[in-house]
Amino acid sequence: MRRFVTLSGLALRDLLHGWPSTLCLVVAVAVALVPVLLLGGLSQGVVENTLSRLRSDPRILELKLANDQQIPQDWFDRLALDGRVGFLLPRARYLAASVRLRGEESRGIAEPRLIPTAPGDPLLAALPVPAGLSETVLTERIAQELEVGAGTEVEVIIQRQVGESREAARHKLKVLAVLPRDLMQSDDIFVDRAFETAVERWREGYAVPELGWEAVPGRGLDAPARTFASFRLYARDIRDVPGLRDGLMAEGFDVTTRAEEIEAALALEAGIGWVFSVIGSFTVLGFALTLGLHLAAAAMEKAREISLLRLMGFGTGSVAALPSLQGAMIALAGAVLAAGGVLAAQPFVNHALAGIGGLQGEIMALTPLLAALAVLIACGAGMLSGCVAGWRIARMQIAEGLRHD
Repeated sequence: MRRFVTLSGLALRDLLHGWPSTLCLVVAVAVALVPVLLLGGLSQGVVENTLSRLRSDPRILELKLANDQQIPQDWFDRLALDGRVGFLLPRARYLAASVRLRGEESRGIAEPRLIPTAPGDPLLAALPVPAGLSETVLTERIAQELEVGAGTEVEVIIQRQVGESREAARHKLKVLAVLPRDLMQSDDIFVDRAFETAVERWREGYAVPELGWEAVPGRGLDAPARTFASFRLYARDIRDVPGLRDGLMAEGFDVTTRAEEIEAALALEAGIGWVFSVIGSFTVLGFALTLGLHLAAAAMEKAREISLLRLMGFGTGSVAALPSLQGAMIALAGAVLAAGGVLAAQPFVNHALAGIGGLQGEIMALTPLLAALAVLIACGAGMLSGCVAGWRIARMQIAEGLRHD
């Protein structure tokens, strides 16, 4: 460690002694890296902006079943263990979940469909979630139609056919909140899954004691084995939607998604990343080659001094490491200069490009962490650039260096 500190001090003092040449190299490295950092910040900002916009819309994560099927409970249990699943609930048959709804003050009657919900529902992330058998969240359209809002009550009317007669059951639900129109434009209402199950059971002729609804003569409390007609399924992340879609379709489910939008955004991310990698690689290779040639020429010019260091007890490997240390120092200074300049200019770039292409937020997003990573890569390239000069020094004999003019 003591020898490394000594060598580092010698390398730094040598660079400071020839400061005009060193300054030119530092500026050259900075000029080479600035476009790469600008491109990296812009690509990061555009991609993250696009993906964030998709992630902010919970509907982009949804996978819908096109047609009702018979799905057993064990299928839901198995799918719930999939790490790609963010939210999953069984759904009743379309007709079984259709009800009539009336407001306290409204004369009109709406005919929504019940949507089962539970804690963690992506659509109700910012709203209270109905719990139990007497709470609901309405969509904005149906709330306006019935002239009701949060804190009011609505009456649910459920009908079933029993032989030649028709029976009706009524139940009141408290409105917890109203879902904004931009999240859902249908007339459906959100209820606890237990309430949807109760409605379906009663329509099938079974009793619902907790609501006071009686069974059809000859029926008990519930069917011996229940199946479900559909599901509410949301992926954990937008990257999981295409895989879940393909898996469900392989099982024979006809599902609709917005996976095409996600795949387009991911293709954009991959394309920009490839372009950035190619440009960045050529840039780093170019400045490393230029810096390496300069260090090799400088090493030959200082052959006498290097030989004297070896006579003073410095080993061949230690002396050969001098060009690499100087390359790392030059690259470090240039990369810090470039990263600092780009970070300082970033707010002005974002202001100039605000709103372009319909993008919101930061268009350029070079974070300090990414800038630090770029500096480390540049230092590594600078260190490698000195290897050729170090190899040449290692092969040089002491006598040869002392005779060098």
